[in-house]
Amino acid sequence: MQTEEIELIITNNDIVIQMMEIANSALNSIPKSQQNGEYKEICTKIQSFIDKHCEHHIVYDLIDINPDESRTIRYCEKCNKTFH
Repeated sequence: MQTEEIELIITNNDIVIQMMEIANSALNSIPKSQQNGEYKEICTKIQSFIDKHCEHHIVYDLIDINPDESRTIRYCEKCNKTFH
C-alpha cells in the first residue's frame, strides 16, 4: 500500500468517526424516557461502531472542579470518549 492510500484511509476513517459521533450526540439529545427499544438499539449500535473503529488520539486536559481545585482528564480527540 502506498503512502497516499494509507493517508486516504486514515482521513476517511476520521471523517466516518466524526460523522458517527455527530449522529450519536444528536440521537442522545432525546431524553431516555422518550426513547423506545428500537431507538435505543440504534444508539447502542452507533456507539459500538465508534468504540470498534476509532483509532483514539488521547489528549490530556485540566478542568476546574472549583476555584481552588483542578483535575486532569483524558479523552479521545476524535470521538470524545473519556478514559479514567
